[in-house]
Amino acid sequence: MKFYRTLHPRPVVIIGSGKVKNNEINFMACSWITPIAEDIPALGFACDKEHFTHKLIQKYKEFSVNITEDIDLIWKVGTTSGENVNKVEVFDIKIKPGKVLNVPLIENALANLECKVIKEIEVGEVMFYIGEVKHWEASDFDEYGYKEFWRLPLHKGGKAFTFSSKKLYFPK
Repeated sequence: MKFYRTLHPRPVVIIGSGKVKNNEINFMACSWITPIAEDIPALGFACDKEHFTHKLIQKYKEFSVNITEDIDLIWKVGTTSGENVNKVEVFDIKIKPGKVLNVPLIENALANLECKVIKEIEVGEVMFYIGEVKHWEASDFDEYGYKEFWRLPLHKGGKAFTFSSKKLYFPK
């Protein structure tokens, strides 16, 4: 058993990396993500140093966070290397450039956040990126967060996802 399973289920997002204008784009699934601060709006996430996402963030020093309820897309981008496959084409991901940064955003996501790297912390096999949120948008959102919070997927582990209804869902 793995110690970190004590912290699951966790919210799961899709991290976007690369530059839209350069047509150099990748997406990865991530549940090891957390808010860091409010005074400087910041969040952090862990990225394996061998992943293509890590290479693109090292190159451009920015990333996006995309929140979607599409667990099939989350599973696909999380189990396929962007170094070998153009995920945007293969998985027919509709994208748009960020409004402040030239990061790839997923169209029709529940939320998109554009982040500039302000700190990197190397821990074992991962790089923990801390990004300042330069712009964000969310739909159906108020001061308490998502009005329909049960639409947000949680990652239980492996192929298992759950929603606030406590029922497990498995992607195809």
